[in-house]
Amino acid sequence: MRESVAGSDEMERNQTGGLLARPWRVFVIVLVLAFLNMAVWSLATPLFASPDEPAQVARAVALVHGQLVGRTVKNAGNAITDITIPKVYAAGPTYGGCFTFKDTVPASCAGHLTQSKREVRTYTYVGRYPPLYYAIVGLPSLFTASSNGIYAMRLTSALLNAVFLALAAFSIAAWSRSRFLLVGLLVAVTPMTYFLGSVVNPSGLEITSATCLWCAGLVLALERSDKPPPGLVVVVIVSAIALLLSRALSPLWVLGILLLLALLTGWRGLRALARARCVRWAVVPLVPVAAFAVGWIVVAHALDLLPVGIKAKGSGTPLAASILGDTASWVQQMIGVFGWLDTLSPLLTYLFWYAAIGLFVLLALSCARRRHAGALVLLILAVVFVPVAISYGQAHRLGIIWQARYIMPMAVGVPLVAVALVERSLALRGVRVRVATMVCALLAVAAFAAFAEALRRNATGVKGPINYLQGSWQPPFGASALTIAALVLLALMALFVRYLVAVGPLSDDPGPRHEVDLVAPGGPDATSEGGPPPEAGKHVRSDGERRSVSVWVQRDTWNSDLGL
Repeated sequence: MRESVAGSDEMERNQTGGLLARPWRVFVIVLVLAFLNMAVWSLATPLFASPDEPAQVARAVALVHGQLVGRTVKNAGNAITDITIPKVYAAGPTYGGCFTFKDTVPASCAGHLTQSKREVRTYTYVGRYPPLYYAIVGLPSLFTASSNGIYAMRLTSALLNAVFLALAAFSIAAWSRSRFLLVGLLVAVTPMTYFLGSVVNPSGLEITSATCLWCAGLVLALERSDKPPPGLVVVVIVSAIALLLSRALSPLWVLGILLLLALLTGWRGLRALARARCVRWAVVPLVPVAAFAVGWIVVAHALDLLPVGIKAKGSGTPLAASILGDTASWVQQMIGVFGWLDTLSPLLTYLFWYAAIGLFVLLALSCARRRHAGALVLLILAVVFVPVAISYGQAHRLGIIWQARYIMPMAVGVPLVAVALVERSLALRGVRVRVATMVCALLAVAAFAAFAEALRRNATGVKGPINYLQGSWQPPFGASALTIAALVLLALMALFVRYLVAVGPLSDDPGPRHEVDLVAPGGPDATSEGGPPPEAGKHVRSDGERRSVSVWVQRDTWNSDLGL
């Protein structure tokens, strides 16, 4: 009887979810929605109005025009390099000066950006950063030298970042035995991720590739370590390579993520992975890429930074405590602080995101196995204290220059790991669709509120009228069109994630699902009441309550989702 009910449920899921829920369709839909969402952010943000974008644009243009690093400037240290690029791409440092760090001043004060194509000498302080991101994003500047070229570079960056978010969703849809992890992906991709992914800044690639590595790595570590699918292993390696080559600190984040995934996998899973041929072959390109990434950092002096922070006074415990006090503002930045970090999201955005993350973290810590809960705690401690340790080491030489985006490759793992552990523990069994509905709805509202506030700041200033649609600064296509587009896109993304969770895995997904019973305490020949052993397929009553558990069967291997 139970098998027939399960079969009918599976048939219903196939009939209702076959069109949109198949993995490749999930990839395409998420790719389109994520790219369009970032494209809206690209248009809603004035040119050069994001962290370090003037220097990033100059670096990308110079690189694709043959200037790998630039010329070292005498008496300026290694951080600053001299380059020659078209004037329109070098105008960033002066273009937005009237509203940068001045959240009450709308972007209309900047006027029109020069369209001069004349080659000029300028400087960049990111000329020694790893070249991969700039080599891709700078390509549009080979075909045009205009403000449209900057928008094209932003859209190229948005497409690159959207690919990794789509790969993250694809990894869950194709190989996870539960699509509830997609809710964790929605929580992890904060408005700050969309903002950084929409402008010219390698932090966007660093965050999205890390998000993909976390998603694919969690599916591999917690569900597929016994027989790793080659495609899933490829996604892990590709995202790890992209992360390695993103920024100077990226190799540290790759190492940290892989160590935490190994802890979640356990010795048995690690041995199984080590025996898998696809894993051994996948490691082959990873090792030389890691060596190149570290070699570039050392040879090119990629960690030689500009000393622009406030120099620290004192040392020891008082200094460490002072830096730790910045954690609250860093957490805000992880969710959404826009412009040159001068524009806060509405309080509603922070409250909804705090609530979603807190819910899953608390559930995970209360329901997960001790080793898994320990890995989550280690991750949270790393997110809090690694920035403190790095800032402490730089405080007297560079000042306090840390920004939350630097640790976000690790921080995005917190909601992802928490959701994966909650789903593994079956704590939300029976209510996961309702929880997904609630979380998706709240985060869509929170993300739209953040976008609207960022656009309002640019159009009217934060002290301007609430109705920003007719503000003095207008983005391409107008504020009204972008506002409607953002609302529709965020709603569609939330509805699609909720839909996938409700549909569940399809019949052609690996591993059919079966319902079996837990054996009562005392062994297979006893029940909690001391009676005869239960018949096959029957429920076992323990302490007067009926208990059953979902178990996955694949090729005669029983992989319990309990995590006990």
